[in-house]
Amino acid sequence: MDSRFRKVTTFFSYCYLLRIPLLIGLILITLPPFAIWGSGRSLLENLFVLTAGNIFWVMIVALILAWSLLVASRVVLLNGRDRFGIDTWMKQDVLQWWHLLLASLPTVSLFVCACVEKNRAFAAVSWWKWAGAGLAGAAIAYAIGFLGLVVSLTLGPRYHPGDSKFDAKRRFRVPFFYGETMLDWADHFRFIRLKDPERFAKWALANIPADLRRGYADRKGHLYPGQWLVLTLMTISVIVYSSVGTFRAFRLGMPTSVPAIVYVLVLMLALNWVLSVIAFFLDRYRVPLILPTVLFCTLAGQFPQSDHYFAMRDGILVPPVSPARTLASHGKNHPAGVVVVSTAGGGIQAAGWTAKVLTGLQQECSAVNSDANFADSIAAISAVSGGAVGTLFFMNQYRVAGESRGFHPDTVDLQDIVKKAETPALSDIAWAIAYVEPSRALFPYWRNSAEEKIVDRGFVLEQTWRNQGSIYAYISNWREGVADGWRPAVIFNATIAETGQPFLLSTSDFDTGSTSPTRQTFAQAYPNSDLPVVTAARLAASFPYVSPASRPLSSRPEYHLVDGGYYDNFGVDSLIAWLNQGLDNLGKEKEHSPEVSLPNVLFIQIRSFPYDAFPSPASRGWFYQSYAPVDALMSVRTTAQLVRDRDELDLLKRKWAERRSNRYGKLCVSRSRSAAFLGANGAAEG
Repeated sequence: MDSRFRKVTTFFSYCYLLRIPLLIGLILITLPPFAIWGSGRSLLENLFVLTAGNIFWVMIVALILAWSLLVASRVVLLNGRDRFGIDTWMKQDVLQWWHLLLASLPTVSLFVCACVEKNRAFAAVSWWKWAGAGLAGAAIAYAIGFLGLVVSLTLGPRYHPGDSKFDAKRRFRVPFFYGETMLDWADHFRFIRLKDPERFAKWALANIPADLRRGYADRKGHLYPGQWLVLTLMTISVIVYSSVGTFRAFRLGMPTSVPAIVYVLVLMLALNWVLSVIAFFLDRYRVPLILPTVLFCTLAGQFPQSDHYFAMRDGILVPPVSPARTLASHGKNHPAGVVVVSTAGGGIQAAGWTAKVLTGLQQECSAVNSDANFADSIAAISAVSGGAVGTLFFMNQYRVAGESRGFHPDTVDLQDIVKKAETPALSDIAWAIAYVEPSRALFPYWRNSAEEKIVDRGFVLEQTWRNQGSIYAYISNWREGVADGWRPAVIFNATIAETGQPFLLSTSDFDTGSTSPTRQTFAQAYPNSDLPVVTAARLAASFPYVSPASRPLSSRPEYHLVDGGYYDNFGVDSLIAWLNQGLDNLGKEKEHSPEVSLPNVLFIQIRSFPYDAFPSPASRGWFYQSYAPVDALMSVRTTAQLVRDRDELDLLKRKWAERRSNRYGKLCVSRSRSAAFLGANGAAEG
């Protein structure tokens, strides 16, 4: 009974001691199926859409990560009694071929899910080329791992010199040609030769207590061979981490064969080594790993440099642009009526769908009438989250040059707008999370200049959009032409995190206090200040945890801005406020000047998902009660916004329908689920 109890307690002790490799290995196994078939599909599925060049990089990093987990685990298993005072599970320092095979199994899940996505998204790519790239990456990873083993043997001490059963070629069975010969050479070769190693060891470790050395070095002060293997593989991991990050840094925002999943893997690689090394030292003294981690993060979090910022430029004289002036100018240029557009959020699908609908309407109108220009008839666009990204690339096509000012792209340019909007930026964000954010979170006191403070994953996302579309304009630049009627006003909708108020980054001014005292605009909060349009779009599209909650870079306390979808994911609320104020002011002018006319208005709402489709009821057990409040909260958010927006639209339509007898303009708000060019994957209301 005592023997069984001892075995059980030893088993659970090792489960705790190996918690870091086990947890990271579990993530490596479960992340791919969760991203492909689980609830994280909408956000994570693109991680596993891999080309032949992508799978080459993935297999190299994934296998190095898997073997890092193996080596970190072996050190714990070999030093159980010496370091932790429990029975040693691994009696001999032996590495068989099946150990490598078992350690490589977590990568099978990743490869299989990548095959599934390859079959969906890259049917045109030949299987032999794709699989060949994966095998080539695996072969290089095995070669790198073997090189690390050879180097560790040349540095570490020999086991029982003269006893052939402890030779390296017997302890390590590797499936490489001439592998045994190379291991035997490395086992007998010594890179460091000391005349009196015992005296050197005593001198080097004179001030280190013997208790601290347990599990690291023998009585003579020589590092154990297993620790030499750890140091070697850690060095290889640092080289891989640095090489991948440096390569991406030089190609930020440009096409590259390094996919986002690689940065996730190298981040896991770094976490495995850092946390495993700390845990191996602290577990002897029963100090939980979370304690120093929380203390260190709490201390670093006290520095304001660790916050996330965005930069503004001050001292800019911004000309006023009222909604009434905008509507009047567009109505004068387009007597038949003007268009206002709200485009909803929904990630990259919303970005691509917004661009496709707007460019599709432009092409359809031009096909019916070559003189018609749908884009020039747009008076205002209100964009949220992913819709803001599609709007960003569409609005960037308005030109200011002489007689050709306005929107005049050809068919290729229209296709290019959609292509840019559909291009995922997940790879750049993952790179920033793996290489930029750790230093900000752990060592914020190194960041003192304004340039260093604003560099984060949000800034990297802006750089990606800026490079993709050559978008260097500021909000003040996009104000030009709005009052004259050849460029639409644009409203990028964000939310203040601390208060829940909508925050509007707009190229048109309107009095938010007259309609809602809780609605704020950038122009009112920061008069005579300016902001890059890519920053405005990023703040409106701050997807939770993907983009940070950011505040203006200033010396005084400021609110943080997050995704506009928290308040209104459809962009309807702010557009109704803008439209209602513009029509009201024009109506007042008409009472004094009968020649003033109010334009007919067509309200178009672009959605990337059919929000009217409700899930079917399902049988639930008692466990549903544990998350039912959260489920209800998430469900009611979208439904409540949809109901409120429709009610506001109906009220606005009734208000202006009652004034038709006074020859006021007409507001058209009809709801339709079909249009010739739209296809079946989205919805447009017009």
